[in-house]
Amino acid sequence: MKTTVTGRHIEVTPALKAYVEERINHLARYSNQATEASVILTVEKYRHQADVTVNVNGTVVQATEETSEMYASIDQAVEKIERQIKKLKDRLHDHRQRVEPLSVDEAGAGAPVLGRALVAERPAVAAMTPEDAASSLDRGSDPFLLFRHAATAQVNLVYRKADGTVGWIAPTP
Repeated sequence: MKTTVTGRHIEVTPALKAYVEERINHLARYSNQATEASVILTVEKYRHQADVTVNVNGTVVQATEETSEMYASIDQAVEKIERQIKKLKDRLHDHRQRVEPLSVDEAGAGAPVLGRALVAERPAVAAMTPEDAASSLDRGSDPFLLFRHAATAQVNLVYRKADGTVGWIAPTP
C-alpha cells in the first residue's frame, strides 16, 4: 500500500515513518482493496495529533486522534481506521446477502411472493364462535386458527400459547 507520511512542526524520523508504515500495512488483513494511505503527524506543545486517511476501493476512511505521545496517537488512529474498515466490509457483505423479491412471472401463476421466504396464501375461513374455534384448535396440531366470527362476520384468530392455554385475537370495532 502506498503510504505518505507528513510532519507538521515535527521531523519525521525514519523510525517514526517505519512505525507508521508497519501499522498501516496491518490494515491489509482487513481489506486487500486499501490502495493508498495518508498520515499527517502534528505537534503543538503537548498535543500530538495523528490524522490518518485511507482510500479503500474508492471509499475514503478517515480518523484523527490526539494524545500526549505521538506513537499512542498513531496507534489509536489506526485502530479507529480498522474498526471503520471492518464496519464497511460488513455493510458491503450484508448488502450482497440481500435477495431481490421474485417477480410474479418467476414465482409462477400461484400465490404472489412477498419477500424472500414469505408466500401469501388464502386459507378457507369458516364462520364459527370463538369457543368452537378453540375446541377445533385443540383437536388439530396447528399453532393457530383463523376463523370468521359468527356474530360480527370479522376475521379473528385463536392461537396456542406457550403455557398450553388458548389465546384469542379479535379486531377492535
